This record gives sequence, structure tokens and C-alpha cells, in this order.
Amino acid sequence: MVTTTRVRLADFLLNPDLDESRLELIDGEVTEKPMPNFGHVRTAGNIIVALHRFGIAGPEARAVIEEDGTSLIPDVVFYRDGEPGDLEYMRNPPHVAIEIMSPGQTLASMRRKAAMYINFGVESVWIVNLGRREIHILEGGQERVLTPGQRLTTPAVPGLDVDIADLLPGKP
Repeated sequence: MVTTTRVRLADFLLNPDLDESRLELIDGEVTEKPMPNFGHVRTAGNIIVALHRFGIAGPEARAVIEEDGTSLIPDVVFYRDGEPGDLEYMRNPPHVAIEIMSPGQTLASMRRKAAMYINFGVESVWIVNLGRREIHILEGGQERVLTPGQRLTTPAVPGLDVDIADLLPGKP
């Protein structure tokens, strides 16, 4: 169902194949999220494990942002509390949304998605660039870039203090 014509959020969510797909709705256009490679999957797993003791972390939960008719699938989300039910889409913002760049995706396109998450109310958005072995942290109107050897802390996850090297898989 990838389209070049505009689709309304309500119509998009009625698609019976939506739960089995990697489709996102951005600015009324249906796009397919790239399939992750193995490093992408390992990174998501490492992040989920690092976040697990601070709340609820999970992979690829669908966010439904009613205000702007958007439906995104972040690679990982984290809630300190107030997470959606197991059979629900995310209609309330997580505390952290993480996007792991796939081949063909650009930092500029990831920053546009990050802005959507922040407008949704997400406190901290992480963009993981596996090719450059760095994580961009967007929060409080600022962006910082962390690389292996630097520690990730954030007010969105009180108590988290992890070396970026522990989140990224092996070597490129």
C-alpha cells in the first residue's frame, strides 16, 4: 500500500494488513520502512536491554499522532510508566523514541522524523547511525552526538549511564 496520493490517518489505520507491515504515514503519504539489517536488530536489542531496568522498552510499536495525521514506527520506544496496553497503538508519547538508520536513509530524513516525535511530546529522540558509529540525542531543543567511549545519560531515563560502545554492535 505504498502511495504517492495523500491518505487520511483514519483510512490508513483501517488497512487490514497494517499490523503485519512496516508501513508508516508521513504527511499523508504511505511509505515503507526499510527492512533492518543484522546490526540494526542487534543495536535495538542492546538498547532495549540497557533501558529495561528503568521502565518498559519495546521494539517497533506503532505511534498514532492524531494532531498531524501521522503514524510512525520507531525502532525502539521507552516508557518510564504509562505505557499503552499490549493490544493498543501508542497514542500517548513515549519518554524516548529511537530510530536506527537503515541503508538509504539520511540523517536529514531522520531529523524530520525526530521533529515529529518531539512535536508529539517525546522527551528524548535518539538517532543511531551505525555506519558512523554515533548516536544523535535530540532533547530540550538541542542535539548532541555521542560516540563509543562517551556515556549516555538523559533526564528522560533517570539513572541511565551507559557507554555508547555497549549499545552499538561490534565493528562496522
